[in-house]
Amino acid sequence: MPSNKLKHDILLGKILKSLLLITFFICIVSIGKSQNSYSTDNNQQKNIANVQSPHKAAIYSALVPGLGQIYNKKYWKLPVIYGATGLIIYAFDFNNEQYNKYNTAYARMESGEISIFEGVADKSRILRAREDALRSRTLNVISLAAIYLLNVLDATVDAHLFDYEINDNLSLNIQPTLKRSIDYQSAYGLTLRLCL
Repeated sequence: MPSNKLKHDILLGKILKSLLLITFFICIVSIGKSQNSYSTDNNQQKNIANVQSPHKAAIYSALVPGLGQIYNKKYWKLPVIYGATGLIIYAFDFNNEQYNKYNTAYARMESGEISIFEGVADKSRILRAREDALRSRTLNVISLAAIYLLNVLDATVDAHLFDYEINDNLSLNIQPTLKRSIDYQSAYGLTLRLCL
């Protein structure tokens, strides 16, 4: 029967393979996607030049996290992406050290080399600490994958909304309304008017 460390390493390997497969799939889809043909009108070409490509932004962010944000000229997002990534990697390293420490202590207690580890003589407490570190380490890997995917998604959405203009007259008006029907009955209500 495989040990818990072996099971966890297999799970971690599957997660990393899945991430690689997703990245590879995104790259293949982006390479195989055909480009739209545009007319040769000069005005249309000028407008096309100013539009950010969501496809390019997604590829850039998939290849190097944060590169899609640079492409979209959203430089302030880089410290957020790399800060969160660094924090998760630091937490992963810490939890990995804790797991290895408790795993070694548990194995040494099982073999009879030691009877007390850091003031604890109960094997079940050592085993529980090892499992907690393993769970935290796995959550760190999942969090890192989520940050990576959110990075790609953010770059894609930003590129879609790059030229979206918000009018200064953006407003929502709410007014009470009194309507009369054909038979002179009154109906009260609210009128909502959204100006974009």
